[in-house]
Amino acid sequence: MQLDAKLVDARITTLDEERPTATTMGIVHGRILGFDEDIADLPARTVIDAGGAAAVPGFFDAHCHTAWFGLTLAALDLTRLPGGLPEVYRRIEEHAAGLGPSEWVNATGYAHRDYDDQYPDIEILDRISGGRPLFIRQTSGHAAIVNTEALRRAGVLEPGFEDPDGGRIVRDAAGRPTGLVEETAQELIQQLIRPYAKDEMVAAIERATRHYAGEGITSFTDAGIAAGWIGHTPVELAAYQQAADSGRLHARAELMPSIDALHPVTAHADDGITSGLDLGLRTGLGDDMVRIGPVKVFMDGALSGETAALTSNYTGRDHAGYLQAPREELRRKVLEAAAADWSLALHAIGDLAIDEAISIIAEAQRRYGRRDRPHRIEHAAVVRPEQLALLAREGIAVTPQAAFFESIGDGMAACLGPDRVPWLYRGRSFLQAGVLLAGSSDRPCAEGNPLRGMQAYAERLTRSGAVLAADEALRAYTIGSATAAGQQADKGTLTAGKLADFVLLSEAPMDVAPDEIAGLEVLGTARGGQLYG
Repeated sequence: MQLDAKLVDARITTLDEERPTATTMGIVHGRILGFDEDIADLPARTVIDAGGAAAVPGFFDAHCHTAWFGLTLAALDLTRLPGGLPEVYRRIEEHAAGLGPSEWVNATGYAHRDYDDQYPDIEILDRISGGRPLFIRQTSGHAAIVNTEALRRAGVLEPGFEDPDGGRIVRDAAGRPTGLVEETAQELIQQLIRPYAKDEMVAAIERATRHYAGEGITSFTDAGIAAGWIGHTPVELAAYQQAADSGRLHARAELMPSIDALHPVTAHADDGITSGLDLGLRTGLGDDMVRIGPVKVFMDGALSGETAALTSNYTGRDHAGYLQAPREELRRKVLEAAAADWSLALHAIGDLAIDEAISIIAEAQRRYGRRDRPHRIEHAAVVRPEQLALLAREGIAVTPQAAFFESIGDGMAACLGPDRVPWLYRGRSFLQAGVLLAGSSDRPCAEGNPLRGMQAYAERLTRSGAVLAADEALRAYTIGSATAAGQQADKGTLTAGKLADFVLLSEAPMDVAPDEIAGLEVLGTARGGQLYG
């Protein structure tokens, strides 16, 4: 027998308890055949000499926005400009000057906390955009900044206009729009821009996943496609398929359709299916490169814009955020999806939204039983102590993002107050309670490098002073993510029979100090035993 590839002279950490380490690994048809003595005498068409490098399972980002990230890589970027708002205005004006008179001014990366909690002045935006409509996507994705022309085209300035459910056009004391649009109100503007062309989406997917290859990411979950303010085109799945077919998809994709993509269907009465996608498509369809994941449902907003739903007010405010829709409407839509055999991924950041998400998932499981893949709560950012046991009891996976600690941690702490800070983006307390923790970034809303995410977890102090150990952080980004995606039979550990997806690093994360993890060098990324980064 001849191997397709053999990895040699590697310090392999398999994360498989039955065989935790090895130095060589044999690969056939993209999967692991065996290690060391099992494959010592077998020749190989390709020998990958690791030169003593550390090898670990490929990283799996369980919650990111890959197509969106790819679009940002080609957009005007307003992230943390050193010249402050004057530089923001200058760059927008220069960019607008190069556009045709009817083209949109599109930008991304703006975060008010990078600019002393200030938003751009709509009157200045009107002037520098030269009469063109303008749309700036805020880093969180839960708000956008627009100009008067964009608002006019969206009908916001018409008499009798009312904010949509789950969203808001922010206005000043005189009732004039400030240019800030929150949550579902973004769709009023986005529907004038979308859908993006499929070829443009393929190019964005290629840009993003080439970037992933340099960071050791071999799998990811794009958390919201096809519809709602998070989607880009109703044929977003087709864009991913085209990218895969043409060799332009450089990591394995799991795709979460937005709940808004589901529509009424007429199935047999005995099936109990009233909502879904055509042909009965559901979670799990696909192959090793492109697979349909859970349905994505927004329960609330974000802490950065104080739209996440809390059980008590934000510190110094007279409000506690809000749910994206009335409770009964959310419940109905989610249970209809569960009845159609969809796994659930409920975006819930505030503790009130998490209460609602746990309740709905528990009801879905009572009605329709538990699935092989767990239902999930995306972000699970503000989790009260008593909610930990409920999450564990219901077998709910969580995808918090430790990378937010650095970027907006101070702002989140300020808006929650000291009593609630220990509840924020938990790590070890999830594991201690028996809750499945998946590693994720929410990129481009936060830093997406998995090694930086692991370091953020390893350095995150809890009230007791405990930290998530480096090996626990690594497991979150490998085993945890694979299990949360229902793909643990193929990913998460380096085990005979599983996909040969691995990362070559200068050192294993658990072999260096926590503050050195992010500085580890990614020497190569392999998918199916083939190096591509």
